[in-house]
Amino acid sequence: MAQDDSRYLIHCPACGVTNRVPASSEGRAGKCGNCHTALPPLYTKPVALTDRSFDSFSEKFPGPILVEFWASW
Repeated sequence: MAQDDSRYLIHCPACGVTNRVPASSEGRAGKCGNCHTALPPLYTKPVALTDRSFDSFSEKFPGPILVEFWASW
């Protein structure tokens, strides 16, 4: 079984310390190692949203969101 050691750097919104977050924590919020404030959730892959889930997701997400809208027509 291969182990993925990928890590991402997430800056704490409260104290500014850079935290190393494992890629395996995709979609979950961690805590800052310095001040223990909740970190923004880690999303490295696109999240498919619908017209019903978009508002809920965007209102709760603490950071900027890059959106691509698509229609079949």
